[in-house]
Amino acid sequence: DDPRGLLSADTLPGQLIDVYGGAFDPPPSLTADDLEALATPPPFEPEAPTVRDIEMRVTAEQVEIANGLSYEAWLYNGTAPGPTLRANEGDLLRIHFRNLTGKNHNLHFHGRHSVAHDGWQPIPPGGETTYEIEAGPVGFHPYHCHVAPIGHHIGKGLYGMLIVDPPGGRPEAHERQLILSSWDPRETGRPELFTWNGIAGGYGKFPIKVPVGEPVRLYVLNMVEGEPIASFHVHAETFDVFPAGTSDVPSMHNDIVAFTQTERAILELTFPEKGRYMFHPHQSWMADRGAMGWFTAV
Repeated sequence: DDPRGLLSADTLPGQLIDVYGGAFDPPPSLTADDLEALATPPPFEPEAPTVRDIEMRVTAEQVEIANGLSYEAWLYNGTAPGPTLRANEGDLLRIHFRNLTGKNHNLHFHGRHSVAHDGWQPIPPGGETTYEIEAGPVGFHPYHCHVAPIGHHIGKGLYGMLIVDPPGGRPEAHERQLILSSWDPRETGRPELFTWNGIAGGYGKFPIKVPVGEPVRLYVLNMVEGEPIASFHVHAETFDVFPAGTSDVPSMHNDIVAFTQTERAILELTFPEKGRYMFHPHQSWMADRGAMGWFTAV
């Protein structure tokens, strides 16, 4: 199923692998530990400072997003996605922003904050500013560049997430994060590669480890550009869905959840037996183009 005609071997470099691994291998330099680290959010810190100073810089760098496929991306702090930020509700995030590229960029957070620090104003090359964001509401929220054309800036790597914990934190669980995004390496205006945490095929080759019989919490965010909808489906199990994580009452229990652009949800589930549990968007061209993955319950 290839409605956009993207799966021919001469469309992009890289080596096609079997259908359950995804269309492209991850870069050979990446290890299982690297991919596990990308899927692990920062821990909840109940005693963390209520004022947090954060450095955030934008750079233009070559990144390897699949085996044999490098791309000049725009990055927050050297990575795409950018670093996952975590705070307690009401904390003040004082973000010192520097634009080290030759293009205008900025930093815009979803959620609730002072409109004076909304982050839509372009910061010119070599410029800097400081954003002061009061973390809230409870849940998790994307951040991204908001310079027009916004989709182009997000699609070149300028996005990430902020987790905002409630007082006392959430119930104990093993936490993992998954950001679905897209790349347009030929800059044709349509996405050609789909990745979890910025790497094609990573969790097809190196499954995310989860413990058998213990609660697992997934922070799942859709940052795909150029597609009106994406989804997350897990095989052989079902989960509670907490849209944006802003409520402690699930909205439904299912094995699939749909996302519009920048939409997100906290998913909670338990894997009852050892084995490999497949996950992927149910838009098959996305799964085929790098977004197929596995959980391994051990």
